[in-house]
Amino acid sequence: MSLLMLLIMSGLGLTGIGYATVRFWRDRRLLREGHRAPGEVVDLLVNKVKSGEIYTPVVRFHTADGVPVTSSPGRWRQAPFTPDGQPVTVVYDPSRPSRVLVVASGRTGTESVVVPFVALLVIGVALAIAGVYVFYTF
Repeated sequence: MSLLMLLIMSGLGLTGIGYATVRFWRDRRLLREGHRAPGEVVDLLVNKVKSGEIYTPVVRFHTADGVPVTSSPGRWRQAPFTPDGQPVTVVYDPSRPSRVLVVASGRTGTESVVVPFVALLVIGVALAIAGVYVFYTF
């Protein structure tokens, strides 16, 4: 039973670490190579969780070709953007403009890449360590 728990917990931990790493590099590349465009927050998706609320902004912007795009980065935030047309910088993939990162005014966008990476990495490492702990304890 303890070997099974080790495999499950460590497997989940390693999967989390792998996912965090892939997402980190993909988003870093988007920040580095993506096109930047001025945009505005047009809606705010609010999800209630045990610890409070998490927010996902919906933004509208125009690509370099003038094509209008409305998209959501699919990322949650603890502090909401206001959906009143607040100006933001949108970093998008020119080959897939719906794939975006939203950068608040006066920010670089790095925090929208680093914070999720660190959170997922910590969770993944904790799961892996918990699996080893359970294995040796029981």
